Amino acid sequence: MTSPSSILKLSDVTIESGTPYECGLSNVSCELKAGELWLVRLEREDERLPLADAAEGLAVPIQGRVAFLGEDWRSMSPDHAAARRGKIGRLFEDDGWISDLDLDQNIMLSQRYHTQRSEAEILDEAVKFARLFGLPGLPRGRPASVRRPDLRKAACIRAFLGQPALIILERPERGVYADLIAPLINAVRSARQRGAAVLWTASDPRIWKNPALGATHRAKFIGPQLHAMDVEL
Repeated sequence: MTSPSSILKLSDVTIESGTPYECGLSNVSCELKAGELWLVRLEREDERLPLADAAEGLAVPIQGRVAFLGEDWRSMSPDHAAARRGKIGRLFEDDGWISDLDLDQNIMLSQRYHTQRSEAEILDEAVKFARLFGLPGLPRGRPASVRRPDLRKAACIRAFLGQPALIILERPERGVYADLIAPLINAVRSARQRGAAVLWTASDPRIWKNPALGATHRAKFIGPQLHAMDVEL
């Protein structure tokens, strides 16, 4: 039974490997409640798992169930599932930009689509996050013309915009650890204080040695199997 404060719950989830996943999931179970942070260690830089896609209802288990806000993704209609995804903020492993839209348009696209907020309100919140992440304002221009560090900061803005119930961060520190880690931890802390849950995957060992994260759950994958870690890695 999923508790009322449960944001994300995976119950004995198995997903087969195959493109684009290097490895599948095997009997993975976990639950993230409001205000919790699940820190998942990936041993290799190139390791790709369907964990984030499963959390967002985009990778369908051959066994088990994935519930978001108490509902199994497979029981939702397409329209309802799309609306539910509007409550998830995600920083993608590969950034996930639409190449023929300017970066500021990319950042605000989900809020324009999923909410009835005014353009001014969305822009005001986005600019506040931009400053939090060390940018003078929203970066503009096509994604291909923007520096890599600024792209990662822009991806952070998009992930936190709109007070999502679940925030998925796929190795956000990759290549920009020193420049990004402090404001990212602050943003995560604020999101958790208002009741969001955070799923953070990482392969940088410095993440595991940083006590400021305050992870509620710590785990690592060995192949497709999840192993809970109750001690410092």
